Amino acid sequence: MRKTHVFAALTIGSYEVTLTIYEVSPQSGMRLLNKVKQKIELGKDTLRIGRISNEKVKQLCKKLLKLKPVMEEFGVEDILAYGATALREAENRLFVLEQIKTVTGFDVKILNNAQQSFLVYKGVVSNPAFDEIAKDGVAILDASPGKLRVTIYHDGTLALTQNISLGSMQLREWVKETGYSQEDQTFLIRELISYRFKELDSLFLDNVKIKTLILSGDLFTSQPRWKSKKGDILNTDKFLKLCRKGEKHLEQNMALTEDADILLPSVIICEEFYKRIGAKQAWISGIEMNDGIAYEHAMATKYLPQHHDFMKDIYSEVEKVMMRFIGETDHNYYVSKVCDIIFQSVAKKAGLTTRDRILLQTAALLHNVGTYVTMTDSADISSYLVKKMDLVGFSDRDLAILAEIIRCHKMSYEDFIDTIMEQHFSSAEMNRIGKLSIILGVANTLDVAHCQKFDMIRVNIKGDELRITVNSLSDGVLEKNFLEARKEYFEAMFGYQLVLREKNQRYVTL
Repeated sequence: MRKTHVFAALTIGSYEVTLTIYEVSPQSGMRLLNKVKQKIELGKDTLRIGRISNEKVKQLCKKLLKLKPVMEEFGVEDILAYGATALREAENRLFVLEQIKTVTGFDVKILNNAQQSFLVYKGVVSNPAFDEIAKDGVAILDASPGKLRVTIYHDGTLALTQNISLGSMQLREWVKETGYSQEDQTFLIRELISYRFKELDSLFLDNVKIKTLILSGDLFTSQPRWKSKKGDILNTDKFLKLCRKGEKHLEQNMALTEDADILLPSVIICEEFYKRIGAKQAWISGIEMNDGIAYEHAMATKYLPQHHDFMKDIYSEVEKVMMRFIGETDHNYYVSKVCDIIFQSVAKKAGLTTRDRILLQTAALLHNVGTYVTMTDSADISSYLVKKMDLVGFSDRDLAILAEIIRCHKMSYEDFIDTIMEQHFSSAEMNRIGKLSIILGVANTLDVAHCQKFDMIRVNIKGDELRITVNSLSDGVLEKNFLEARKEYFEAMFGYQLVLREKNQRYVTL
């Protein structure tokens, strides 16, 4: 491995394109070399006409081409390019991405809301100050032009990531259509924000104590007349004074600069959210999504060690989601445990990966969330709900696969074939879904009565048999009967006959 590595993170947002260049080495860590921002309001097109106009695409490509000499000057070796809200929500996004690649050579990947939130979170966590600040609970607020993102870190784990369609650009377009005066528009923005935060509070923030609001982005660090320094920690009086100063300045300059009517809603959002959560201080982090992209890349390339357990964060949020839907969680944890035992026995020969293990564990915890809505067709309802969730660490494709694992786990092999062939998955993806869904199906069947009848579960392969050996705490006749329906599906996926063996039976048959 080389001693140093120079790379660039490129983000195409709703309001601007941001290029950040970093140098990283195991000895000196990560160092910012340069940052360039170019304004282009792609989000305006997406909001008004649902797509990005040809003229804007041409402007975008010209701006991206201007960044190439900057990267060459610094000797950039890798470029990580991502598209955010405006590109994601544009109906013609695939054609725009193809145009960008053809004209500039940049291969831009689209991020979903949860991925964006997770990258901002990774950037914040990578800061050495985070661990100390986070001891008493923090909320990370990303008040970007495209979307509003809230992440709660509480009791040492990630407790919530929630995305709200309340970006400053959306607010600007909405209030302009009202035809109200500037003073009335500001009042409307504040009222709408307060209402939406009240919803968030009642649904997700009850009994959560948050001492520090962490503000991402450069909203409070890039304004010449009312800025704060990056890294500042402000108490309530100082932070609210900063917000009011910013609001007053922006209201006065609304007619003079187009930036003001984008920035004003963001400042109001920060002020209202701070008051809503009852925080005691605000950390002006100055950290952006590009910092999270850089940190993730530096860990993936082994230039930096991972000092934070992000897998724990992913599982923590999945657990919180499960608990919102499921009153009694013992069954889900039991199914998750059995899934993992079976997975470890078959994974190597079946070509399953660590990523598959994450998908399976998540499916096990969320496989029955649909019963919150109805017990009829609960697998279909669970599948639909999961596909619509914002789960950190999961791309839209991951969510689609996860949803199918859940939808198919109670099916027969014949029904699975009919169902999966109707979906737009590759053959490799169909095989993954089949293998993971039948593992989930078997694990769920072993607790079909939700009584956890079997303990000390062991799995081993003997010849062409996969043997599940259990200690029985009560009569398992129900589970055996249900397991019969899973055998053909399991054998088709793994090539093993499924055998359940009960030992040390500690029950009395009446």
